[in-house]
Amino acid sequence: TTLYAVAACHNGRVVNTCNLSEDWLGYSTKFGDAAGDFSPLSDLTVTEVLQVGDFLGFPRELVHKVPIDGLCGKTDEENLGFTYAMLDKYIRGEDDLSSVPEIKEKIDRLHRANLHKLQLMPKYEYKVNS
Repeated sequence: TTLYAVAACHNGRVVNTCNLSEDWLGYSTKFGDAAGDFSPLSDLTVTEVLQVGDFLGFPRELVHKVPIDGLCGKTDEENLGFTYAMLDKYIRGEDDLSSVPEIKEKIDRLHRANLHKLQLMPKYEYKVNS
């Protein structure tokens, strides 16, 4: 709400900085960090976002900062139980995770359970009878 209020005062827009890896798992908060008027990183995995940051010459300590939600003191990967590198290879079809079926199932379960975060809000479709 605050970001939208500030943006409105400055004729600005709010940027959703979620990436494909986070979106795939639903590892974001609906109307929180997943809110925004546009989402420039939504088709890039964490691995790809890091590559873009390196290519653009952004400071290494910012680009490669360990992802953490700031709530429980654990990193994202500690919370998830697998690395973003594993997830990103799975998303891109480079690894089917057959050697770690429990991780594959967890990723698939999280993806299915959180698809609603990526879909438009359902609405009532009003139809006029003629």
